[in-house]
Amino acid sequence: MLSIGKLGQGQADYYLQAVGQGIEDYYTGAGEAPGRWLGSAADELGADGEVDAAALHAALTGNHPLTGAQLARPPRGGIRVPGFDLTFSAPKSVSVLFGLGDAALSREVRDAHEAAVEAALGYMERQAAVARRGRGGTESVLGNGFVGAAFRHRTSRAGDPQLHTHVLVANMTRGPDGRWTALDARRLYAQAKTGGYLYQAHLRAELTRRLGVEWTTIHRGAAEVDGIPARVLRSFSRRRAEIEEQMRDRGDTSSRAAQVAALDTRQAKDYAVAPASLAARWRDQARALGFEPDSVRDLTGRQQPRHLAPSAERAIHDHLGGPDGLTRQRSTFARREVIQAWCEQLPDGAPVADVERLADDFITSERAVPLAADVRGLTGTDVIRRADGRVVPATADERPHSTPELLALERALIERAAARHDDRVGVVSTDAVDAALTGRPTLSSEQEQMIRRLTTEGAGVAVVVGKAGTGKTFALDAAREAWERQGYRVVGAALARRAARELQDGSGIESTSVAALLQDLRDGGERSLLGRGRCVLVIDEAGMVGTRQLAELLDHAAAARAKVVLVGDDRQLPEIDAGGAFRGLAHRLRPIELVENRRQQHQWEREALDLLREGRAAEAIARYEERGRVVLADTAGEAHDRLVADWWTAASRGEEAVMVAARRVDVAELNARARALMARDGRLGSTEIEVAGRRFATGDHVVALANARRLGVLNGTRGVVTHVDTTAHALELATPDGTRILLPAGYLDARTPRGGATLDHGYAITGHKSQGMTTGRAFVLGTEGLYREWGYVGLSRGRTENRLYLVAPEPPERDEYAPPEARKDALEAAISALGRSRAQHMATDVEQQAKVQALSHEQLRSELDRLRPQTIASSSPVQKRLERQLRSVKQQRLAAEERAASEPSASELQRDAEDARLSAARAHALERARDLAAQERTLERRLEQAQVAAPARDSAYVAVLDAELRRRTDVAVQKAIADPPAYVIAAVGERPDRLAHRRAWYRAVRQIETYRWRYGVRDNECALGAEPPRNDIGMRAAWRDAKNEIVRAQQEIEQTAERHRDAARAVE
Repeated sequence: MLSIGKLGQGQADYYLQAVGQGIEDYYTGAGEAPGRWLGSAADELGADGEVDAAALHAALTGNHPLTGAQLARPPRGGIRVPGFDLTFSAPKSVSVLFGLGDAALSREVRDAHEAAVEAALGYMERQAAVARRGRGGTESVLGNGFVGAAFRHRTSRAGDPQLHTHVLVANMTRGPDGRWTALDARRLYAQAKTGGYLYQAHLRAELTRRLGVEWTTIHRGAAEVDGIPARVLRSFSRRRAEIEEQMRDRGDTSSRAAQVAALDTRQAKDYAVAPASLAARWRDQARALGFEPDSVRDLTGRQQPRHLAPSAERAIHDHLGGPDGLTRQRSTFARREVIQAWCEQLPDGAPVADVERLADDFITSERAVPLAADVRGLTGTDVIRRADGRVVPATADERPHSTPELLALERALIERAAARHDDRVGVVSTDAVDAALTGRPTLSSEQEQMIRRLTTEGAGVAVVVGKAGTGKTFALDAAREAWERQGYRVVGAALARRAARELQDGSGIESTSVAALLQDLRDGGERSLLGRGRCVLVIDEAGMVGTRQLAELLDHAAAARAKVVLVGDDRQLPEIDAGGAFRGLAHRLRPIELVENRRQQHQWEREALDLLREGRAAEAIARYEERGRVVLADTAGEAHDRLVADWWTAASRGEEAVMVAARRVDVAELNARARALMARDGRLGSTEIEVAGRRFATGDHVVALANARRLGVLNGTRGVVTHVDTTAHALELATPDGTRILLPAGYLDARTPRGGATLDHGYAITGHKSQGMTTGRAFVLGTEGLYREWGYVGLSRGRTENRLYLVAPEPPERDEYAPPEARKDALEAAISALGRSRAQHMATDVEQQAKVQALSHEQLRSELDRLRPQTIASSSPVQKRLERQLRSVKQQRLAAEERAASEPSASELQRDAEDARLSAARAHALERARDLAAQERTLERRLEQAQVAAPARDSAYVAVLDAELRRRTDVAVQKAIADPPAYVIAAVGERPDRLAHRRAWYRAVRQIETYRWRYGVRDNECALGAEPPRNDIGMRAAWRDAKNEIVRAQQEIEQTAERHRDAARAVE
């Protein structure tokens, strides 16, 4: 594997002192190999042979390693990052082979490892020796390679054989312009996984060629030498055992706990131990396990290198280009992912150069289709976990590709769905609709509009996009009744059986899982659910259904002339399989939208969720923090303690409450702590049964993890244990709706398709299990793996309260030697994580997005200005009328605001009749402006609802352009928040220290950057630039909105500061 750690800022002397002290230190300890220079840039500078402390000191401080002359200038206003530690680690079996073998065998293993390190580092140089240029570092340029110093080690800190090499890479490279500048670290992290896979593949090839060893199955890019017993590998993995034991003692199993345990258990390496003594100790340890050390020689000579036959290469091409290959879970792939896939297809490994050739052969074959020129910036769909446990965004600087199979399927899906816009299916009479509506007086106007459109427009494929908590299922119940009154059969499906059951319970639509429905359609023909006359098919949570499944469903529906209603939210959890179809259809078919959140009780929380859904994480988190809904902890254990304590307070009062976490290990830990509280409080029965290592008693809250329709239980069914039968090894549970379910031994002793238990404690659940549920209070554990869609789902489950628990990230240090750095602010880390999206896009749309991303800002604005009038021209008469009304109201509102601004305020007036008249005139103008603003919002909503189902010309392209403009604006906002430019400071001041002051500041910064990007303002001193001309109504209205937001922010910040000053004076 390859892990990457950043050498701490300003700590170059610490690392260099360690090297300079000689054999007692980590890098150059007794018996370890001396450091040696590696890298093309090092060669170019004349650095070769052994590394000495002075030369390494020079390189890590940005200077020439031999002459000491300055190469890279120090950063302006910041502390220089000295470099990066790229650690290449051999599989444990290879290290055991190295440690137990005779001198000749160990030498071959060592040489194979070094050859693999050099080859993999060469790949990293070619792909990640990149610097940034241009305004804001937006342009990437390839550098001349790395200045690296490699230190090979034989042992772990626990003294076990662990062959690994640290390559310290100086943070500099020379660009084509001759300047030495810092590396773009994102490229290093983005290529780390691929570099690790290549190291493993090259190592397998070297050892197969040199020693003729055989290999076990490849798992995550790595394989073990076949023939070394697992007990031996475990025994020589004491370092990992120490960490796991410490984690058990802490009662914590998270990855962050592993980091803490690693720090707590680390010890200095014993460099006084001679190599011969180490070897003798390892051989004695192996004999004690019943493994004769000399038998490692018997593992050699078993296998000769095998060349990949052309037929085998073609077979791999077919696999990689098929539905189960590179596009199984993602609609696109980059070169690095092809390389990873090839590494896993080569049991005996291959040299790095050969793997790259195989990957390039595939990419240039008919099995891969390039989608666009190189994509710049961050995808937002990937994150990379660094060696220190922190998460950073991945870059997308490689050209995206897809397969002909998936592209053809996507294009057919789009064309067939669009072609059905005038099918006149699922149409019912006005009387049938009115009768369904009459019995549901609590329906909102937008829900009523949704029902009328679904039942009267007749489109063969309709899309409903509804925010969390908007009552989609309740509205579907009325639509079902209207359809059934006219003789339609309504069938429902969802990806998970649990979600299908919830759809059925909430809407009355007979529902099943997508997989079961597809099997029925494949087997049944005219006897299938859709082959029985007039039918409407409702797919709930359609945003989680993969493109291939959705395409097959739509094909079956079209053949049966059934209306399809796709219901979901592309801003909630994304598809597991290759997806983006729901989002793509929503952009093209003009969806019915539900925007009114009817779940959360508090208006501020509904607004905060909207901000989070839009990617405005800073503003959203500020809202939660202001109201005490964010809990900060120093450690994962403390976060768990506080979260469980708050849950227990609510649960003890009999309130609906649930704990939500992203990772299964965190769910298990929260469940264990919650159950301990239940037991201590006497809420669990004394009789228990054990299921897959977990104990269950009467009173336990549980969740089923496997479907068993004959028992009435689905994956995700929740309940409380009401009876335990130890003799029959069975238990009974009661579900929230009062249903009693008996789970016999056959169910409890079975395993899920992935080999897991069929039952678990249900005090805490994963975010995916929580989607679609509603509870009273939700307590959400935030980890660094957070992303926008997950955070939105987790924080929208509770009606009365949703609380987020955060842990300050561990400092970026190497476990072995780095001194601690200041911890990153937990709120800032959460804001960064929640700003990243993992939404999937169809390959068809990725191609268009890549082209749009290549546009300059001026070109982007020009395209929007050109196409928006065309989109308006294709609107319906109702839309055109509403658009005219909206323009008129906006113009009147702008005029009223300008009149109000021109009148003196009450504080500026004297107390006489004339002044009173002026004050009243200003008040009247302000009231008029507020009324017009309300009319404007109403018209905007009506305009959204009036969009017809027929696809508009260029609507999908306009949506992509709008999305790109929002993306660029979001990037500008994040930069302005992190490092406020002069024009922001002039308008609303520096970023406030108190988070309570920041909400208004964030809001103003977003309004400023949105205006500047939309209208191309380049003024570096004035936030909004010059006042727009009066004849440009749209720009003038936006300018006025931004100006008002700045004023409001200034006032709110000052008022909040005054309240804090008053409170401080009161305390004094």
